[in-house]
Amino acid sequence: MREFLLLMNRTRTDSNFSVENLSENGRIDIGCRFINSTLFSSYSLRRDVITHLILRGPPKPPLHLEIDGRNVRGLYPDERSIAGYIKKNIRSFEDRNVSANIGVKIKREGLENFLERKKVAPVLLHESGDDISDIELPDEPVFIVGDHRGVSDEDVEIMDKYDSTIISLGETPYQAQQVSSFLNIFMDRRL
Repeated sequence: MREFLLLMNRTRTDSNFSVENLSENGRIDIGCRFINSTLFSSYSLRRDVITHLILRGPPKPPLHLEIDGRNVRGLYPDERSIAGYIKKNIRSFEDRNVSANIGVKIKREGLENFLERKKVAPVLLHESGDDISDIELPDEPVFIVGDHRGVSDEDVEIMDKYDSTIISLGETPYQAQQVSSFLNIFMDRRL
């Protein structure tokens, strides 16, 4: 298994958003593309990936959404469908304190609680890190990526408590979905 976590600094933590204008919801569109690039291959869902989004926007942050590729049902690769899927699961969590779909978990949990529970050394993607080709990656990594606002110094301090490794794909900043696509390809080639 490999896991990907996207820190979404301004994305709403309730279901009060439109799937018609995703960039207006604290950039939920970034999360949708990230889910697509982490969980989908050309013809199917990846059964060896778990994707996490930690939403930190209003009204009640944080909110952790986990999608497990081994069990997930009803998820389709287009951005609007993914947004509707997120919205439906958040609404179910608001109404009944459970997700709406198999393979999806939602809880009020931030980065530090997530890392404490996982008990793993995270792999942070950042332009200032060591080049990926120079690093020995774990067999079952937890990759952490920032949204368009990046990863805060506070997040880095939290990850340092868990012996994080900071890696880079080069000096060029890439979008979250590009980073995760590259990492999936990179890890697939190691098999």
